[in-house]
Amino acid sequence: MWNYLTQENPGFRTTSWAMGLFVLWLFIIIAAVIWLRSLPPKNPARLAYRKRTATGLLIIAGIGVAQLILRMFGVPGIEWRIWGYVLFVALLVYATFAYLDRRNRLPARVTSTGKAQRVERAISSRKPSASGSASANASITPSEPRPAPITARREARRAKKRRK
Repeated sequence: MWNYLTQENPGFRTTSWAMGLFVLWLFIIIAAVIWLRSLPPKNPARLAYRKRTATGLLIIAGIGVAQLILRMFGVPGIEWRIWGYVLFVALLVYATFAYLDRRNRLPARVTSTGKAQRVERAISSRKPSASGSASANASITPSEPRPAPITARREARRAKKRRK
């Protein structure tokens, strides 16, 4: 195998493999951009996971596209097939890491950030105390007056109770 990788003109041409990898890299780039630009999740841990994973995929696929373009133009000096294999293995390793991270660590991060968000919401939803500043008291809107009764029957009952 080492002889095959280091030969100048191997018997088995790899242009079809190169085009297949080129299509794979382009597909990964398009999918990662769509994933990044889609509706963001509400949980910050999921958002961070999405950004981190999509950015990693974009970097690996971008280097892969650049490598294949340079290989197609025949830039001398570097063994392009070896770098293609290295990038493909890097993609597989990173995808495995992202999958295991999603399965093992992300649920714990989601629950911990969910608890932190609930605490923050509870703190921010508390009304300011009476000893607070005037600006805090001014931000509290007075309750609206009660709406007028909808039916005459209800009003008749109330009037009857007032007479007693």
